[in-house]
Amino acid sequence: MEIRKIADAGGDVMIYKFYDGVYFPVKVPGDAKEHIESVIDMKYKKGDVLLATYPKSGTHWTYEILSMLLNGKAEYCQKHPLSFDHDTQEEHDKLESPRLLVTHFYPKHLPRDFLENRGKIFYVYRNPKDTAVSFYAFIKRLNMQGHLYNGKWQNFIELYMQGKVAYNSWCEHVSAWVDFQKRNPDYPLLLISYEDMKKDLRRSVQSIAEHLGTGADPALLDDIASKCEFKEMFKEKTANTTETEKQMTLDGSNPFYRKGDVGDWKNWFTEAQNEQFDMTVKKDVEDIDLPVVYTLK
Repeated sequence: MEIRKIADAGGDVMIYKFYDGVYFPVKVPGDAKEHIESVIDMKYKKGDVLLATYPKSGTHWTYEILSMLLNGKAEYCQKHPLSFDHDTQEEHDKLESPRLLVTHFYPKHLPRDFLENRGKIFYVYRNPKDTAVSFYAFIKRLNMQGHLYNGKWQNFIELYMQGKVAYNSWCEHVSAWVDFQKRNPDYPLLLISYEDMKKDLRRSVQSIAEHLGTGADPALLDDIASKCEFKEMFKEKTANTTETEKQMTLDGSNPFYRKGDVGDWKNWFTEAQNEQFDMTVKKDVEDIDLPVVYTLK
């Protein structure tokens, strides 16, 4: 592992732990190599379910849906979820089954035992332009223990397009998961579009429940979809931000819920930035062979 300082065009710096070809946040415990190896060695527990995402793609939103389905109740989580990325194996071992596991890791860094036991995986992806905006807004508010990033949007988007951000480029991350599915066509992995969830959450909840195999009845699914509409979630979560979440931001606000809109990128990208983004990223996005939606009608 090495510490890498990435300076944008304005001289503002983001600091990462670099290991195995991936930029990891400085919050990854200790030596990133040792921590990731401990995750790879983590033991599977019957019923384990994994939610994987690229940052700012609907992680906490989907976590609430999965938690409600696993518990059979449309009740919001009261605790901040653990993740492979920041929390230890010992902390995960204390979770009661069925465990809902969370990560931004690539497939190559997942627990071997989980994969061998064919634990169910949900991978949520979001269009790369809205993801970029949400990513930037997130890190600008983040209390990074002395590693604050004060860069301007026009400089951040350049680094984002180059993949010099946490977990590398959107295309690299999504491609890795699509490739995993292609190499393992029978593996219980469900790819979910953030935009599909925004367009028809009830249908998405149904699909998630079917993959999960919970056998939830229609009334429960209706209730979950109602409670997890983004506006309802935003109201609930911002009003009940946990102490852990408050400590994560400079202003004590909830770091995980902002707008949740599809198409907000239009309020950030200049025409020139949008053209450059399309020239730089469009072909890679098209090669991923997934429907990517930038606006909803």
